[in-house]
Order: sequence, then C-alpha cells, then structure tokens
Amino acid sequence: MKKSYEVYRDAVRDVWRGWWTTWPLSQPVHLGDVFHVSDSRVRPAGALSDRGVTFAARGGTPHNHYMYATQGSVSVRFKTAGVAMDGVTALAVADLGALVTFEKDESALIVYRGLVENGVTDERAVAEALVRLTWETWDDTLLAVTHVIVAESGTVLTAAGTGASAELRLQAGAGQAQLGLADVAGRVSVARAKGLGLEWTNNEGCTPFFRVVGLKKGWFGKVKQDYGPRQPGRGAGPVPVPPALVEDAHEDPRSVIEVLGADDQPFGTTDR
Repeated sequence: MKKSYEVYRDAVRDVWRGWWTTWPLSQPVHLGDVFHVSDSRVRPAGALSDRGVTFAARGGTPHNHYMYATQGSVSVRFKTAGVAMDGVTALAVADLGALVTFEKDESALIVYRGLVENGVTDERAVAEALVRLTWETWDDTLLAVTHVIVAESGTVLTAAGTGASAELRLQAGAGQAQLGLADVAGRVSVARAKGLGLEWTNNEGCTPFFRVVGLKKGWFGKVKQDYGPRQPGRGAGPVPVPPALVEDAHEDPRSVIEVLGADDQPFGTTDR
C-alpha cells in the first residue's frame, strides 16, 4: 500500500509537474530558501540572503483554486445548517458541513483556495550569483527556491483503506445555497474521521508548491575540469571568478542553471 505522501504526490503530479511539493504540508517555504540534496533527502540549508545574494520579486499572480478528487472514488455531500442528513453522526443539526466518503483506498481529496504565485524577476542575476558562489561555497548539491505558490487555506484527506470517510464542520455563515468543493478548504475542522491515512487542514496560509533551480547537470564538473578545483583565497581576498563564467550566466542563464521538476524531487522531500 502506498504511503500518504505517495498518494498525495501522485495526485498533484500532473497539474504541478514543474513544481516540487512541500512535505510536511505545513512546512514554510520562502523565495530564496536553499536546500541541500544528499542521499535522496532534501534538507533546509539556510537562504540566499545568508550568502549575500539579493534578488527582486515580482508581485503575486493569482491562480484558480486547486481542487482534486480521485475520479469515481471520492464523494462529497454538503449538509445545510439546520437540516439533518443521513450518514452524519458527529455534526449537529445546526452545523454546516460536508460528508466525504472514499470508495477505494489510495484515494485523495485535495483543495487549496486563494492561490498566488510569487517569483524572482531576474533569472540572469540569480545565475550570476550562483556562479560567483560556486567559486567559493556553492555546488551541485544545493538548490535555490525561485518561485512559490502560496495558498490562503487548504484541506488534504487521503484514504488508508476502502470505506474511509470524514465529516467536516464548515465555517458558519458560508453561502449555503452555493456550496461547492472549494468550500471544504478554509475554516474547516474534522468532526469525525474513519480510515484516513492523511488528515490535514490549514486556514492560516501555506506553501503547497515551490520551484527550485540548481546548477545544470555536468556544469560544475566541467568547471572543475577547465579551471581546476576551487582554491581558497590567497592574501587579502579570494581568487576572482573567471569572467567568462559570469558572462555565460548573463548571456544564457539556462546554460548554467536548470529548473528541477516533480520527477527530480527525491522521495524523502523536505525535512528539518
């Protein structure tokens, strides 16, 4: 049987193929964060600002709500406040809520509301900065976050077996006549859960997806081959970065750095 993370990752992969998924789901991820990849694990390694790198960020770009329910396996029935509903045992008659049922295991219900994308504005500047850092402290095991998807709220439920279900208590005062799947994210609490593998809700903001860049495969090895191993500075300052490397990064950033997609994310994902 798949683990909860595998079910979640497989569910979001098609839509967010160019992005990494945050795990654990509540872990904060920010523009400029740095991660270290080693032994199929991804661990926080500070930020670009810790290394003297600054960058400009563009204003947020809104995205549609993201909603996913495993086709044919997840059912969501909404309960109107003041009306009883069959199959509900934990919600009071006065509650506004939803009953979620999973017919198959390894099914998922994923909803994120209020999505906004933020990103760096100048890829050339980032590439040049990484080239300069490579000459001192950066290598091909380090990755930098250049884009993030921030959500106002989210709900993720996965089934650990057939017949799993959950009763959700929704925010009082929501538009009862127009309830839809997006309403299961927000001020939501789980009133009852049965057979769930993952049960997660958030109404304080989260970063479900982010994009990372690293040195292009083979670039670091070629630099060492052409210029020799990195040498500590002699005398008052460090050995200067070869100008040709900085020029390459400025003229063609993608000759130096590359975006790593979902298929490049190690299974261990992010941990502290």
